[in-house]
Amino acid sequence: MARYLLHIALLLLLCGAAVPDAAAQTSVRLSDRSITIRGEQYLIHKVRKGETLYAIAKAYAVSQEEIMKANSLTRDVLRNKQTLLIPQRGRKQHTAGAGSSAGEQSPERPQPQIERVRPSVPPTTVERPENPGGQRQPVRIEEGPVVSTRTDTLAAAPDFEGQTFDRNGRLHPFDKGAPLDVAVLLPMQPGMKTNDRFSEYYKGILLGLNALKAEGISVNVRFLNTGASEEKVRGHIRSGTLDKANLIIGPVYAEAFGPVAEFAAEKGVPVVSPLGAVGSGDNPYVYEAPPTEERSFSRIFEMFGGRFGTPGADANLVLIDHVEHPDTAVLALVEAQLGDKVSTLSFTGVRNQSQAMDVRLNAALDKDRDNIVFVPVNRVDALEGVLSHLSSINTNGRYRITVIGTPRWEWLPNINLDLFYKLNVHYPASYHADRSDPAVAEFYREYIDSFGGTPSPYAFRGYDVIRYFAGALKHFGPDMPDRIANRGYDPQLLQVGYDFRQHGGGGKYMNVAWPIVNFRPDYTIQVIR
Repeated sequence: MARYLLHIALLLLLCGAAVPDAAAQTSVRLSDRSITIRGEQYLIHKVRKGETLYAIAKAYAVSQEEIMKANSLTRDVLRNKQTLLIPQRGRKQHTAGAGSSAGEQSPERPQPQIERVRPSVPPTTVERPENPGGQRQPVRIEEGPVVSTRTDTLAAAPDFEGQTFDRNGRLHPFDKGAPLDVAVLLPMQPGMKTNDRFSEYYKGILLGLNALKAEGISVNVRFLNTGASEEKVRGHIRSGTLDKANLIIGPVYAEAFGPVAEFAAEKGVPVVSPLGAVGSGDNPYVYEAPPTEERSFSRIFEMFGGRFGTPGADANLVLIDHVEHPDTAVLALVEAQLGDKVSTLSFTGVRNQSQAMDVRLNAALDKDRDNIVFVPVNRVDALEGVLSHLSSINTNGRYRITVIGTPRWEWLPNINLDLFYKLNVHYPASYHADRSDPAVAEFYREYIDSFGGTPSPYAFRGYDVIRYFAGALKHFGPDMPDRIANRGYDPQLLQVGYDFRQHGGGGKYMNVAWPIVNFRPDYTIQVIR
């Protein structure tokens, strides 16, 4: 076949006919939009589906290397609707200040400060306030101490001997009039940096116990140190320490969670994974408190993915691919979800490309429509570079811009939040605490009074987990699984809350709550659930 095609090609040449060029089969629509940057003239070309860098370079009579250099491209793969600057050789203009308006910087505004968290490794004893301003009772993290939110003696548990329960998630019956017995398994180890977060989590649980007590709910909490050892976890199970637990929180690490999950299924008690995914997909006694990553952008795409009747239906969708610091996973996710509806812009933080970047952003944005800009960048300096450029070209409000971020933006340290407000930033959040909420403000006050520092997100997690699950178990007893499925229980929590769905219709309960945090231009924060 190859020899036959070669003969055909030779015959065409002999007849004076042109041989089709495979790289140029997609005709390139030449652009007449031009811009001058520092005396150099460029045409603004928007890539169409099927166009290659080779074909574009050939159509404009420039080299591929020149286009790659002008656009800071590190590869010759282009995306549909990508904006390119095409250098026009030999067409210099020497007008002073040409193109400088695009690079003007907006006047500086005071930057809202993020509180710096100063977590500390827990001492041998950590004080727990019984009530604001009252006496504090020291509590130790060791092999089974009990912290009680009531001062009377533990009531004798009723005899359930002979009663049975199935292994499909139905909980073991217990006396709802008696205090709950809760076991919390934490991997504290001498000298480990991870102790900081577990210390914060532990302190949050202590304050959660106060909140439960104020509601009239009595809980005995047993803190068990598991280290980082699965064998130590199995040792707690063999010792019988967990036998009377109505609720188990932890272990934290997936490799140590399996034995406790099996134990929970045998005893008919719920076990909560507080900080991460742990497997055990077919175990209906397992509850994963952190939201599942697969659902992180579901609400974002529903609202801003271009669907009819949503804010993104008629919008100009732009995806910014940061050349030096991309988040390739989110980049691929957005491209796969939005397809041809989104235009891609390659951004670089190289200083001498700053003005050129403003030009590319101006070319990608639309003055007549809403612009929804997806920015999968999670490094602070790189992200501020992108947002600063977007803000600078929108000084006079000529564009309507909504920036879409990633869940990691909730955790970025020392980010300039003023840019978030200016650009109407939205991002999916697994954990977010609104300081304007009276309950959150009270938690801050109580935490500072009790522990002498500001709480980290781990403290909020500890508070919410103990308040949610102990409260649900106390209110609903063995019916808790049915009541919390699909948001059947929604107490006052500090962060974004929970929305549990059962895996596969009969497996573990997974949190799918990914609300959207919106920094609005009026300098308020809205949580869209």
